[in-house]
Amino acid sequence: MLDKLNVRDVYVSIDEYPHIDADAPIAEAFAVLNSALEAHTRYRSMLVHDNDGRLKGYLTMRDLIHAVADFQHGKPPAYKYYHPFEGIPEDFTALSLIWQEGFTLKIREETGKPVHQVMTLVEDTVCLDDPFGKCAYLMLARNVRMLPVVEADNQVLGVVRLVDLFQHTARAIRDL
Repeated sequence: MLDKLNVRDVYVSIDEYPHIDADAPIAEAFAVLNSALEAHTRYRSMLVHDNDGRLKGYLTMRDLIHAVADFQHGKPPAYKYYHPFEGIPEDFTALSLIWQEGFTLKIREETGKPVHQVMTLVEDTVCLDDPFGKCAYLMLARNVRMLPVVEADNQVLGVVRLVDLFQHTARAIRDL
Protein backbone atom coordinates (compact mmCIF):
# COMPACT_ATOMS: atom_id res chain seq x y z
CA MET A 1 0.00 0.00 0.00
CA LEU A 2 2.76 2.52 0.90
CA ASP A 3 4.69 1.69 -2.29
CA LYS A 4 1.80 3.05 -4.34
CA LEU A 5 1.74 6.42 -2.54
CA ASN A 6 3.58 9.46 -3.79
CA VAL A 7 4.01 13.01 -2.53
CA ARG A 8 0.81 14.08 -4.30
CA ASP A 9 -1.12 11.75 -1.96
CA VAL A 10 0.33 13.02 1.33
CA TYR A 11 1.36 16.68 0.99
CA VAL A 12 -0.26 19.79 2.45
CA SER A 13 -0.89 22.50 -0.17
CA ILE A 14 0.80 25.89 0.21
CA ASP A 15 -2.71 27.38 0.33
CA GLU A 16 -3.22 25.60 3.65
CA TYR A 17 0.32 25.87 5.05
CA PRO A 18 1.76 29.05 6.62
CA HIS A 19 4.22 30.88 4.39
CA ILE A 20 5.83 34.30 4.25
CA ASP A 21 7.95 36.48 1.99
CA ALA A 22 11.69 36.49 2.74
CA ASP A 23 11.71 40.29 3.17
CA ALA A 24 8.79 40.37 5.63
CA PRO A 25 9.65 41.49 9.18
CA ILE A 26 10.02 38.94 11.96
CA ALA A 27 6.97 40.47 13.68
CA GLU A 28 4.83 39.44 10.68
CA ALA A 29 6.20 35.89 10.86
CA PHE A 30 5.09 35.70 14.49
CA ALA A 31 1.62 36.88 13.47
CA VAL A 32 1.32 34.38 10.61
CA LEU A 33 2.42 31.38 12.66
CA ASN A 34 0.32 32.43 15.65
CA SER A 35 -2.75 32.72 13.40
CA ALA A 36 -2.13 29.17 12.22
CA LEU A 37 -1.90 27.98 15.82
CA GLU A 38 -5.07 29.83 16.81
CA ALA A 39 -6.86 28.22 13.87
CA HIS A 40 -5.98 24.87 15.49
CA THR A 41 -3.91 23.71 12.52
CA ARG A 42 -1.02 23.02 14.91
CA TYR A 43 1.60 23.92 12.30
CA ARG A 44 4.91 24.66 14.00
CA SER A 45 6.80 25.99 11.00
CA MET A 46 6.32 28.09 7.89
CA LEU A 47 7.91 28.27 4.47
CA VAL A 48 9.84 31.34 3.33
CA HIS A 49 9.69 32.33 -0.34
CA ASP A 50 10.82 35.21 -2.52
CA ASN A 51 8.53 37.66 -4.34
CA ASP A 52 8.14 35.16 -7.19
CA GLY A 53 7.06 32.30 -4.92
CA ARG A 54 10.39 30.44 -5.12
CA LEU A 55 11.48 28.59 -2.00
CA LYS A 56 14.15 30.30 0.10
CA GLY A 57 13.95 28.49 3.45
CA TYR A 58 11.73 27.83 6.42
CA LEU A 59 11.13 29.10 9.94
CA THR A 60 10.12 27.18 13.03
CA MET A 61 8.65 28.52 16.26
CA ARG A 62 12.05 27.87 17.81
CA ASP A 63 13.80 29.93 15.08
CA LEU A 64 11.48 32.86 15.78
CA ILE A 65 11.95 32.74 19.54
CA HIS A 66 15.72 32.58 19.02
CA ALA A 67 15.49 35.55 16.67
CA VAL A 68 14.06 37.80 19.36
CA ALA A 69 15.55 36.28 22.49
CA ASP A 70 19.07 35.25 21.58
CA PHE A 71 21.41 37.40 23.63
CA GLN A 72 24.48 35.72 22.19
CA HIS A 73 24.27 37.71 18.93
CA GLY A 74 23.05 34.93 16.70
CA LYS A 75 25.22 32.11 18.02
CA PRO A 76 23.20 28.90 17.88
CA PRO A 77 23.06 26.90 21.10
CA ALA A 78 25.28 23.84 21.27
CA TYR A 79 22.64 21.10 21.09
CA LYS A 80 24.73 18.64 19.10
CA TYR A 81 26.30 16.88 22.03
CA TYR A 82 24.70 15.15 24.97
CA HIS A 83 25.43 16.66 28.36
CA PRO A 84 23.92 14.86 31.34
CA PHE A 85 21.78 16.97 33.63
CA GLU A 86 23.84 17.97 36.64
CA GLY A 87 21.24 20.04 38.44
CA ILE A 88 20.35 23.72 38.23
CA PRO A 89 23.41 25.94 38.73
CA GLU A 90 23.30 28.19 41.78
CA ASP A 91 23.24 31.39 39.73
CA PHE A 92 20.56 30.12 37.33
CA THR A 93 17.67 31.99 38.98
CA ALA A 94 19.56 35.29 39.06
CA LEU A 95 20.67 34.82 35.46
CA SER A 96 17.11 34.19 34.29
CA LEU A 97 15.90 37.38 36.01
CA ILE A 98 18.61 39.45 34.31
CA TRP A 99 17.77 37.81 30.98
CA GLN A 100 14.06 38.54 31.44
CA GLU A 101 14.65 42.23 32.15
CA GLY A 102 16.06 42.74 28.68
CA PHE A 103 13.63 40.43 26.90
CA THR A 104 11.03 43.05 25.93
CA LEU A 105 13.70 45.47 24.80
CA LYS A 106 15.35 42.76 22.71
CA ILE A 107 11.99 41.90 21.10
CA ARG A 108 11.50 45.54 20.06
CA GLU A 109 14.96 45.61 18.51
CA GLU A 110 14.71 42.36 16.59
CA THR A 111 11.14 42.15 15.23
CA GLY A 112 11.75 44.65 12.45
CA LYS A 113 14.49 42.55 10.86
CA PRO A 114 13.59 40.55 7.74
CA VAL A 115 12.90 36.85 8.17
CA HIS A 116 15.57 35.85 5.65
CA GLN A 117 18.16 36.78 8.30
CA VAL A 118 16.90 34.10 10.68
CA MET A 119 15.41 31.44 8.41
CA THR A 120 16.87 27.98 7.98
CA LEU A 121 18.00 27.08 4.48
CA VAL A 122 16.35 24.05 2.92
CA GLU A 123 18.68 21.18 2.08
CA ASP A 124 16.20 18.83 0.43
CA THR A 125 12.94 19.14 -1.45
CA VAL A 126 10.57 16.72 -3.12
CA CYS A 127 8.31 16.88 -6.19
CA LEU A 128 4.68 15.78 -6.50
CA ASP A 129 5.55 12.53 -8.30
CA ASP A 130 8.29 11.46 -5.88
CA PRO A 131 7.50 8.25 -3.98
CA PHE A 132 6.41 8.10 -0.35
CA GLY A 133 9.57 6.16 0.49
CA LYS A 134 11.81 9.01 -0.68
CA CYS A 135 10.11 11.36 1.78
CA ALA A 136 10.50 8.89 4.63
CA TYR A 137 14.14 8.29 3.75
CA LEU A 138 15.02 12.01 3.52
CA MET A 139 13.24 12.88 6.75
CA LEU A 140 15.01 10.14 8.65
CA ALA A 141 18.42 10.63 7.02
CA ARG A 142 18.37 14.43 7.44
CA ASN A 143 16.51 14.42 10.77
CA VAL A 144 13.84 16.87 9.56
CA ARG A 145 10.13 16.99 10.27
CA MET A 146 9.05 18.61 7.04
CA LEU A 147 10.07 18.61 3.36
CA PRO A 148 9.00 21.38 0.97
CA VAL A 149 7.26 20.25 -2.20
CA VAL A 150 8.41 22.23 -5.24
CA GLU A 151 8.03 22.28 -9.00
CA ALA A 152 11.03 22.12 -11.33
CA ASP A 153 11.56 25.91 -11.13
CA ASN A 154 11.62 25.81 -7.30
CA GLN A 155 8.05 27.18 -7.05
CA VAL A 156 6.61 26.15 -3.70
CA LEU A 157 3.58 23.86 -3.87
CA GLY A 158 3.38 22.79 -0.23
CA VAL A 159 5.02 20.48 2.31
CA VAL A 160 5.14 16.87 3.41
CA ARG A 161 5.21 16.64 7.18
CA LEU A 162 6.51 13.83 9.35
CA VAL A 163 3.09 13.57 10.99
CA ASP A 164 1.54 12.85 7.56
CA LEU A 165 4.07 10.10 6.90
CA PHE A 166 3.44 8.68 10.35
CA GLN A 167 -0.35 8.59 9.86
CA HIS A 168 -0.07 6.83 6.49
CA THR A 169 2.40 4.33 7.92
CA ALA A 170 0.16 3.69 10.94
CA ARG A 171 -2.83 3.02 8.63
CA ALA A 172 -0.73 0.63 6.53
CA ILE A 173 0.38 -1.25 9.65
CA ARG A 174 -3.20 -1.43 10.92
CA ASP A 175 -4.36 -2.87 7.58
CA LEU A 176 -1.66 -5.58 7.39
